[in-house]
Amino acid sequence: MLFLYHANRLEDLADQLANNLNRPTGSILSPEIIAVPGSAMSEWLTLRLAQAFGISANVQWLLPAQLLWKIFRATLSNVPETNAFSSEVLSWRVFKVLQDSAFVESHKPLRRYLQSTDPLRAWQLSRQMGRLYEQYLVFRPDWISTWEESASGEWQGALWNRLVKTGDSRHWLQLRGELYEKLEGDIHTSEQLPRRFSLFALSGLSPAFLDWAAQLARHTEVHVYHLNFSAGFWADIVSDRERARLIASEGEAIEPFLDTGNRLLAAMGRVGRQYLSQLMTLQAVERETYLTPERTTMLGCIQADIVELNEDWQGPEPGLLSDRSVEVHVCHSPMREIEVLHDQLLDAFEQDPHLYPADVRVLIPKLADYAPAISAIFGSAAGNRSIPWTLAEGGVLKENALIRAVDGLMAIADTRLDARRVHALLDFPFIRSRFAIDEADVDQIETWIRKLGIVWGADKASLDALGMALDPTHTWRGGTDRMLLGFGLGEGTETVDGILPLAPGDSSSAELLGHWRTFIEAVIALQGRMSVDRSLSQWIVFLNDVIDEFFLFSAQESDALIRLRHALASLARDGQTANSDEVLPLVVIKDALRRKTTDLAGGRFMSGGVTFSSLASGRCLPAKLVCLVGMNASDFPGRENHHGLDQMAARPRPGDRNRRDDDRFAFLEAVMSARERLYVSYSGANSRDDSVQPPSNVVDELLKATSVLKADQASTGARIIQHPLQPFSRRYFDPASDLFSYADEMAPGSTQDLCDRTPLFAQTLSPLEPGELSIDRLFDFLANPARALLRDRLNVRLETSAGFLPIREPMHLNYRSKRALFRRAVIGQLEGSEKVDFLDYAKHSGLMPAGPAGEVAGETIWASATSVCLRLKPLMKEGRGQTLSLKSPIAQWQVIGELDGIFEGQQILWFADRLNPWTMLDAWCRHLLLNTDPDRQAAPTLVISPDETVTLSSTIDAPTELGRLVDLYSQGMVRPLAFFPRSAFKWAEKRDLKAAYGEWLGSEFARARAESTDPYFSLAFRHEIETALDGEFPLLARLVTEPLLAAMEMRA
Repeated sequence: MLFLYHANRLEDLADQLANNLNRPTGSILSPEIIAVPGSAMSEWLTLRLAQAFGISANVQWLLPAQLLWKIFRATLSNVPETNAFSSEVLSWRVFKVLQDSAFVESHKPLRRYLQSTDPLRAWQLSRQMGRLYEQYLVFRPDWISTWEESASGEWQGALWNRLVKTGDSRHWLQLRGELYEKLEGDIHTSEQLPRRFSLFALSGLSPAFLDWAAQLARHTEVHVYHLNFSAGFWADIVSDRERARLIASEGEAIEPFLDTGNRLLAAMGRVGRQYLSQLMTLQAVERETYLTPERTTMLGCIQADIVELNEDWQGPEPGLLSDRSVEVHVCHSPMREIEVLHDQLLDAFEQDPHLYPADVRVLIPKLADYAPAISAIFGSAAGNRSIPWTLAEGGVLKENALIRAVDGLMAIADTRLDARRVHALLDFPFIRSRFAIDEADVDQIETWIRKLGIVWGADKASLDALGMALDPTHTWRGGTDRMLLGFGLGEGTETVDGILPLAPGDSSSAELLGHWRTFIEAVIALQGRMSVDRSLSQWIVFLNDVIDEFFLFSAQESDALIRLRHALASLARDGQTANSDEVLPLVVIKDALRRKTTDLAGGRFMSGGVTFSSLASGRCLPAKLVCLVGMNASDFPGRENHHGLDQMAARPRPGDRNRRDDDRFAFLEAVMSARERLYVSYSGANSRDDSVQPPSNVVDELLKATSVLKADQASTGARIIQHPLQPFSRRYFDPASDLFSYADEMAPGSTQDLCDRTPLFAQTLSPLEPGELSIDRLFDFLANPARALLRDRLNVRLETSAGFLPIREPMHLNYRSKRALFRRAVIGQLEGSEKVDFLDYAKHSGLMPAGPAGEVAGETIWASATSVCLRLKPLMKEGRGQTLSLKSPIAQWQVIGELDGIFEGQQILWFADRLNPWTMLDAWCRHLLLNTDPDRQAAPTLVISPDETVTLSSTIDAPTELGRLVDLYSQGMVRPLAFFPRSAFKWAEKRDLKAAYGEWLGSEFARARAESTDPYFSLAFRHEIETALDGEFPLLARLVTEPLLAAMEMRA
């Protein structure tokens, strides 16, 4: 017998289910079979039944398709465990047929589409056809019958005919016919049916499925629980749009016969209307349970009007016009929507002590787009602001680290093994664990990659395979071979079998280097193994081996790995059912696995905290507070992406699924499932220009249905809240404002005057205690006093990171590489090395550009070094000279330093670049320290660059001048000192403040090169950039540069 239960509340349907289950129908060990829309409903019902009985057990929760197959297997013989006509299996079956070139050639559309050699095109077509054939089986059984009777000339019919004649032909329509015949001809068959099964809250069953259920109801109990939002008959109501269309097509005479009923129900309930019409055709025992919500709140009025099928908005009772039961929050971005939601939930919990996190359900159409913001806001909240929460489903696949790791490994096959992609694999802790690499080691490895110049490629053989005649220095093996050789031989200047040894550091790095090299070898080997095509079953074995080789999880982290193994096993079963034995390229298996793992990140709906889920999965589950987030016009309702393959879209029928109608009905179900409050938010303002962005049309219809868009909004009790762009807006912390925020850390930003001119240092720091001051540190201070102050006294570091690892060989020499190679060239010439030795060193150092560009750069550096050495050699008769360790008492400080290059009473310094303010300040500091030595007074310093030679005279009062610099250091370490080297030397050269400002602020066409753009100068003088040179700058410039320039003697 068929029983049909109607109720407008899911709780009432569940209670009716519990009452029915309390009545035994057969063996107490027989499981109760209940078909539900998804796991969310089964979890909710499990808890509801447990509350009713004290326990919920021995219940099989099935999807409708699973229920079909279970009954077929129970009553018919030789029905396989896996349905060969599911979309997943059909995809592989279609793909197998499309490998038959004769079949493809016989159908022009297929021949034209598959003429490309890209194997992914055939797989994508197979996947689309698998999905469409599954839909045709449910909604177009007549087409299926026609196609099976004869091989239609139309290619979709011919393809279907080929499928059923060359493989399993027993789809659910055929099995249904067999079951009907067996039930009529064999009285024992009905005994194999479940004594009772239930269809609970299924809102979109096809007519064919309902007919099947009705036929089975003649032999067993079938209970259909229908969530029906209106007590009145509403299967024939029409929306305003449908009314206008019907009048335009049929004439005005039809208007009196068109009933609108409730406007919201008519506008959003098309799916429900069609399903109700189908249910009304069934011969069933019907029972109804309707409960009209009280009209004490805005939400109650909306729901009551729907239940009572009121056409006009009745409105709340007098005196209850300003409740918060329906709120619409307008924000600027998804991040702001989640920030506002967090504050609103904290307020809701504070206002209602009987509201708990488990009473809140947040439904988002595009959950994956909001998942990062949810994790950032709810995951970082601590203390009194912490709210228990969970992401309930696999819509956040891109947030799943395991899937990203698998994708990263499989993507290796299509790459050149570039440094960025390979090193990124070490971001995953389970990969690091497999190769015994700690998180702290990753930065060290990145430093090695940069130092070695590793860019891409496995080794010389991989470069040759690509037809690239390049040196393997920049490859993974080429780079790591240098470090391995460096451990044995130490860092050297000569190559060994084309490898230049490079010591990685202390011996403690040896173990890490070994683990890293093992990881690199595994990746290189994996790339080679993935280039081989395999059958589906072989790919599954291979991927399981890769997981074992690259992943190591702790017991607490193994859940995700188990789900991945299950996904692979499911993929293997699909292929086995489809008899898939054809050889597949990697791109096909990558796409198939990616789609199979869409449910991998699933969580639980009933976790005891605030549940975030997609709107589709949590749409009708009741909650005290239902939050609909992301209700943007661009995102919801979704658009149906029809393509030329879908013949149902070209010839629609009543009862067909339509994504837009499904989404609109899902919104209506969510509105009706809110028991006390409905919260809606959308990004209604552009974050760049604050322009208005419309909400979803369902939000508009909700507001219009309750007349809340009238000019006098106060009279309706509607709450539409406009939120500012930033969470630190003053409006959130203004007691007179309706807005509020629990983020106390945002309050200082909200009260700060945007025109506040308070300097960074409102008062000076405490002075440093005099002690030892190295000459290098003194020079570092003079090179950038603001940097030394912020870094050494306040621990503020503004240097930008090295950025992404390079993926191409260097095309030119950077400053650091040029300086290192120049130094090597000078030392080599002084020691008698030949140019060919230097060029060989440079080629294998990892610093030079490849090919002719590197050869030209090497020649240029050697020539510059030769220019310097021609002037150095006559002066360096004592070899490399002495090294002095000096310590001079200066102005209560002990200035210390090691000075190299002391020859016959003079100091010789050489630089790779032409002389500039920094090289001269460096030389000046060292010159002054040398002349404070009682044994070395009146010692000149020669400063040699490729273009010029400068002598710093010995006729100076070195202790006095050094004391002035040390005094500047003491001052500059307690407050920002307005000394800027480039601008100071420009002022000294021109004796013109305007010229100095030109260097400081730059020109209109070279603003980026201005000295004031230095991040430390910009911060220390943040409110004085335009006037920074007006105060003490000329005095400081004179104090530092005049003695230096006076001591300089130029030589050719």
